[in-house]
Amino acid sequence: MPSSPVWSMGCVSPRETDLHDAAAVLNAGRKIAVLVGQGAAHAQQEVLAVTERLGAGITTSLLGKPYVDESLPHATGTMGHLGTTASAHLLGNCDTLLIIGSNDPWTEYYPAPGQARAVQIDIDPKAIGNRYPVEVALNGDAAETLTALLVLLHGQQDHSWRREVEEQVRRWHRIATERALVPARPVNPERVVHELDAVLPGDAQVAVDVGSCVYWYARQLRLPRGVPAHLSSTLGCMGAGVPYGIAAKLAHPRRPVVVLAGDGAMQMAGLAELVTVAKLWRSWPDPRFVVCVLSNRDLAEVSWEQREMEGEPRFEDSQALPDVDFAAHARLLGLDGVRVADPESLADAWRRAFAADRPFVLDVVTDPDVPLLPPFPAGEAKLDPMQTALAGEPESGAAALLQRYAEIEQGPEGS
Repeated sequence: MPSSPVWSMGCVSPRETDLHDAAAVLNAGRKIAVLVGQGAAHAQQEVLAVTERLGAGITTSLLGKPYVDESLPHATGTMGHLGTTASAHLLGNCDTLLIIGSNDPWTEYYPAPGQARAVQIDIDPKAIGNRYPVEVALNGDAAETLTALLVLLHGQQDHSWRREVEEQVRRWHRIATERALVPARPVNPERVVHELDAVLPGDAQVAVDVGSCVYWYARQLRLPRGVPAHLSSTLGCMGAGVPYGIAAKLAHPRRPVVVLAGDGAMQMAGLAELVTVAKLWRSWPDPRFVVCVLSNRDLAEVSWEQREMEGEPRFEDSQALPDVDFAAHARLLGLDGVRVADPESLADAWRRAFAADRPFVLDVVTDPDVPLLPPFPAGEAKLDPMQTALAGEPESGAAALLQRYAEIEQGPEGS
């Protein structure tokens, strides 16, 4: 049979009657939330135009994070268990929800059933209504659909909701900074990514492995416009971070790469992939390839899930990891690197990494006791099982850190 290497997706657009029905729902809303997923990757300007017309707040799925300018005053950040307090407020208080190109599974962080009327845009009809009850389905390309929808939307005259969302965003930024500066033994992992946020090059590419590092990426790193991020989100495959970074570097060798990974993922696959980096880097026009390892000697996401979901303390035999000096390993391969155990050295270490003339491993000794506390108010309901579990860990400092994080959420900056 003859075949041809030609393929075209074509353009999928919703029916005119569906567009009018969707516009009616959105025009009736007063507190509108827009959830953006990776399906909106090529519709960033259209998303912004619609949210401006509706006076809406924006949140993203984990995979949608790179496709919203997080410097916008109404961009609340990532939603879900690993999301921000601002996103939790947005979704917990909206009366209308517009989902664009997202199939995010964190259903307990969507609006409560019956709280919000919903419209969903997706090129895959099977995704529509998969996570939240939808009143109007718009099966189509995000950019084309939003362009057609925009002309049917009324301008929002009441700006009180937008002002409320913007205040929640400012509040979250204060909370995030305060959390990053909480003292830990020896380094708070949130501070590691918080310090990266200040120095990340505007032309960088980011790769994130699986584990607690995803939480710190989602909460502490506001990606500059045009900076992509590569994650194993729907597969949750540990060890993908360095290979994703290599792939990004092969695609754009003139752009710097940053990989965020835990020590579990690095011991699983990252150390071997550094051999590949050592083989390839001399051919790259820009040699900057920074691997930041959050070394906490623990499979931290598993440990915290066990405490939260089961109310059970950490099980040392299955979650403890050997201590590995990843920076020393990098130097053995002809790369560069440094191990950091002082939070006050982080800023200089990041600058040194980006100034290096070869790939660089920034190995930071972090505290496994820093909690993976979900955003409030849902996170407040998780405190009891976590505290019950931590009562069985008398040598741990996690209980005190959990209490401090809860106080930040509930206190003057979190009230």
